[in-house]
Amino acid sequence: MKSIELTGLSISPGLATGEAFVFHDIFERDLEAYKIEKHQVDDECARIDQAVLEALADLSQLAERIEADFESELADIFRAHQVILRDVTLAEDLRREVERKLVNAERAVQRVFEVWEQRFRSMDTEGSGRLGDDAVDLGRRLLRTLAGAHIHSLEKMPKGSILVARALLPSDATFFSRRSAAGIVTEFGSRGSHCALLTRAMGIPGICQVPNVLERISTGDQVLVDGLRGTVTVQPDEGTCERFERQMERYCATQAEAKQHCHEVSVTLDGVEIPVMANIGNRRDAELAAENGADGVGLYRTEIIFLGRKMLPTEEQLFAEISRTITPLEGKPIAIRILDIGGDKHLPYLRLPVEENPFLGRRGVRLLLRYPELLDVQLRTLLRLSREHNIQIIVPMVTISEDMKRVRAALEAAASDLNVRDIPPLGAMIETPAAALGVKAILEYADFLNVGTNDLTQYTMAAGRENVFVNEYFQDDHEVILRLLRIICKDAGQTSVGLCGELGGQSSATPRLLDAGIRFLSVAPPLVSSIKEAVRRARATAQTRGP
Repeated sequence: MKSIELTGLSISPGLATGEAFVFHDIFERDLEAYKIEKHQVDDECARIDQAVLEALADLSQLAERIEADFESELADIFRAHQVILRDVTLAEDLRREVERKLVNAERAVQRVFEVWEQRFRSMDTEGSGRLGDDAVDLGRRLLRTLAGAHIHSLEKMPKGSILVARALLPSDATFFSRRSAAGIVTEFGSRGSHCALLTRAMGIPGICQVPNVLERISTGDQVLVDGLRGTVTVQPDEGTCERFERQMERYCATQAEAKQHCHEVSVTLDGVEIPVMANIGNRRDAELAAENGADGVGLYRTEIIFLGRKMLPTEEQLFAEISRTITPLEGKPIAIRILDIGGDKHLPYLRLPVEENPFLGRRGVRLLLRYPELLDVQLRTLLRLSREHNIQIIVPMVTISEDMKRVRAALEAAASDLNVRDIPPLGAMIETPAAALGVKAILEYADFLNVGTNDLTQYTMAAGRENVFVNEYFQDDHEVILRLLRIICKDAGQTSVGLCGELGGQSSATPRLLDAGIRFLSVAPPLVSSIKEAVRRARATAQTRGP
């Protein structure tokens, strides 16, 4: 076979070489389908019910393991899958398919989940693409259980393989940690997908959006993955392999040097110190952050503490969990984001109303202001923590200055009640164009700003980061986004502006972010050392042009 080079989109930096392992989705295969008699309906429905019970148990264990090993945001995926499986409508649809079509359990599951996938993807809401993926993922899980397949096909993947797939879903990603892939190549996906987040967290080079990848790569092919340029070389010749090996050696040496200096401060070529913080969600994240030299926590996501419970956690429970999590970074600044739910994340004990477009509805601070008891328990906890730790508080999804004004008032009232004199800094997450353009008004009530470029890109470009149909529009490094960053930093004046989105973890973007005026970065823990090196090679150029 002649050597070919394919081009895609890098979702995780790095270089890798190995033999391809092509993964074929069970949901796309021709499954055994047959007609049944009416008296067999109950038996087939019982098989489905049993598969659902087994899947729920597996998902519960999976969420706990992922929460312990990786970002809490990823564990939330599998808790959401449990909610879908318990949906009464789903159970009714599955039974109706068996009764009306008189088909076996496998065929009913395949058909119903195909319908649910299409229904989700046709919804004109943010996150519909991800919900479609969830439907496919759950359908596959039930089909494997019905077939008695307790081993995922990725568990048969030889260690050090280059995993090649049409697309990878959340449950697929959990097997990378067990049978570590050297690299990942897919036809579909995006830089902001859950699989991309996990791939980066594990340091596996990955490339997506490679057209017709299953038709162009076969199991056993030698593959070179360049996660720096976004290229894949299939069946390379000897000369290409030798050059790539030398490139890998240089890259590994650079990474080793970065790790060696990771506990040192990162100062630009023109003498400006830029703290590089970590995004965390659990104790393991904090441990990795400390190991990689993080200067503190730029974003602590607290959602997992709330989502993993049947009722609102008490002040004492919140205090204990947050204290346990941040211990590895004792003494360093810890910016804790108060609860950011709404959109696709819900608390069952709140009984939130159904919204036609939840991503443009009551989420983040909007929801917290609607449920003051939910806001108050968090503010009281963080004020108590501030007596022992260097705590900062971040307000999510700020749109207008009134959002910050009301939270500031609630914080001051709680401080007065607790007799806390030194109120910790209160910052605003800038995640919408309105907030970006309204920074001056927001700063009347905010002590610092933290830009969330994931949501800022979604709302600016009108493209969901999980939606494969608009991948080409989700460009967090687009000049429009950079222009908004320059406006934010210019209007912020002397107020510190940081960035905690996925864009911050791309070393190629570091010079432009510093040039825009960003003065601290917060990234996934494994990326801290490499971003510190990127800062040391860049200049914090004074902003001389207009926005």
